[in-house]
Amino acid sequence: MSVDPILTLAPIRGITDAVYRDAFARCFGGFDRAIAPFIPLRQGQPLKPGELRQVAPELNRGLPTIPQLLTHHAPTMTAALRELHDAGHAEANWNLGCPYPMVAGRGRGSGLLPHPDRIDAILGNVLENSPVRLSVKLRLGYRNPDEFKAVLDVLNRYPLTQVILHARTAGQMYGGTVDLARAAQALAACRHPFEYNGDIIAPCGFRTLRGQLPGAASWMIGRGALACPFLPARLKLDSVSTSDSAIDKLKPEIPPLPAPEERRRRLREFHGLLLDGYGRWLSGPGHLLDKMKEQWTWLALAFANPRQILSRIRHSADLAAYAASTDWIFDQPLAE
Repeated sequence: MSVDPILTLAPIRGITDAVYRDAFARCFGGFDRAIAPFIPLRQGQPLKPGELRQVAPELNRGLPTIPQLLTHHAPTMTAALRELHDAGHAEANWNLGCPYPMVAGRGRGSGLLPHPDRIDAILGNVLENSPVRLSVKLRLGYRNPDEFKAVLDVLNRYPLTQVILHARTAGQMYGGTVDLARAAQALAACRHPFEYNGDIIAPCGFRTLRGQLPGAASWMIGRGALACPFLPARLKLDSVSTSDSAIDKLKPEIPPLPAPEERRRRLREFHGLLLDGYGRWLSGPGHLLDKMKEQWTWLALAFANPRQILSRIRHSADLAAYAASTDWIFDQPLAE
């Protein structure tokens, strides 16, 4: 039968902030919720006003957003969860997946995965006193791709709302292939609602993935949606269950991209909302220009000649030159 997939926007630091999430929801849709990029907790210090503002419920109505915390210190995490509760949040996510050496090398993010005893101690302390629900996002392991097994044994003992798995090790970063065999093992062992993350980049591949992981409760998409913002809505349209061969025969077509002019119009609108939103959030034209150049790292992939577009953007020395560059860009051929 037809099943509408639950889709989550992945946390991508520096990109999927509150301005991006609002603009994406208004222009493209498809996502049901988002996990915010992690807030790095500092022992003995409260959350910064800007960190709370990024995840404020009233600023994320277009796409309900769950805050994510990065820490290996239980008392600090408990204090942060109380702050989030007071700010109107009912749920938070604990990051056990960040692969970057500056994070993992200090025993946070994926650096905790080789130490299920530490994870157990932190969860036992935090959940005893937490005023909000908690989910966990992890990878297969730090270096060993089987570390998730002992970690899941721990996670299964706690009342978590969800477990999100990126099916790579930290050592892989975002390269190499995802390990679907181990993702299936994790799904079978997990007693919580299971969300899969990793290389969801096209409707045809997503159909296959849903057939390989039929028990997954939801799906997290990051780079695939950044490169093609129309992807989540297309996946919603293509919500035929891969297990129902009779329906598959009735609807074998992959939902097409919108017509080129419609795509161009929505990309222009999206860019305009980003430019306006960051103009209000950031101080000064230099910061605004830097932020928009960062966003074009992904936005350029919506066009047929991304390298040429990125070169043009990177050589824009001021906002006037940037405006001229974007006028030129939005007349360029689109990617198919």
